[in-house]
Parts: sequence; structure tokens; C-alpha cells
Amino acid sequence: MQNDKASEILSVARKAMMERGYNGFSFRDLAAEVGIKSASIHYHYPTKAALAEAAARDYREWCSKTLDGLSAADAPGMLFAYGNLFVEILKDEGRVCLGGVLAIDATTLPPRVRAEVERFFEGHHEWLSAVLRDGQRNGEIRPDINPERFAQAFVSGVEGAMMVARGIGKPDHLTQTIDQLIQLVRR
Repeated sequence: MQNDKASEILSVARKAMMERGYNGFSFRDLAAEVGIKSASIHYHYPTKAALAEAAARDYREWCSKTLDGLSAADAPGMLFAYGNLFVEILKDEGRVCLGGVLAIDATTLPPRVRAEVERFFEGHHEWLSAVLRDGQRNGEIRPDINPERFAQAFVSGVEGAMMVARGIGKPDHLTQTIDQLIQLVRR
């Protein structure tokens, strides 16, 4: 159980990483934003790696709960609802998915943080594969699509489009990409 200050630090760290990546923030940056000394952050999170791991785990668990709560009338609707989560993140002050931004930093991440990133993507691939398989059973998704491979392509496409949309300052790029990806599998 976290106290309020630890939760606030975690939230500020998550936002900082979503904006600048793992290598783009320091405890000093976070302390200034939270209004405490950086030594106080060390009390709750002894190392940057411990803080990043906690933020990545928290984000992964939030995403998992959010995915479990999505509902739509059909599989294409579920894919759209999934994509809309990313659209909403991008609309939140131009932030990008924490999983994606940490994947960019993969070569410099501590092993435990990288493991959280891998779990994040595995969870998304599994969830999307299940949606696609259900859609095939219901005749909503093309039967010739490999659900596992397309789930990987869908996640990669959405993550990449999110980065590009942010980079070019055109959030509609993400929405258009999601629509195109769904059209590829719709029956």
C-alpha cells in the first residue's frame, strides 16, 4: 500500500516518462514538480530503476484493467475502443503510451523495467488476439488473418502512429491509422 506522497511521485514520474522517456528525467526534476527534496523521493523509491519499474507496473496494471472493461457490439468495435485508448493518451497534453516510450529506451533500461515493458506488450498481444479470434468465430473478422500476428502488427502500428502523430503535431494521423488497420481485418 502506497501513501499519498509515494502515489504522487509515481504519477509525476509516469507523466515525465510519457513525455521524455526513461532517460529524460531525474529525481531532481520530479522533486521540483512534487515540491519535495530529491532525498524524499529516495525514501519511497531508492533508485531511478525502482521508480521506473513501479511506474511501468502501475501503467501495465491500469491498461490491463482498462482493457478488461472495454465493451463494444463487435470485434471491430473492440479494436476501435482499444485504439481510442491511445487517442485519449495522445490528447492528454501530447503524451504517448508509456509502454511505447519505454520500448524506445529498451537498450538503456534496467532489466526489471525492460521486463515490465515486455509484460505490457505480451498482455496487449494476448488481449487483441482473443478479440480477433472471437471476431473470426462471429464472422466479423477475416478468417485468413492470423490473430496472433495481426495483434502484434496492430499494436506496433498504433504505437508507431502515436509517435508519428506526436512528432508531426497531427493527432488525426493516429485515428486514421487505427481506422485503416481495422479495415484490413474487417469482414
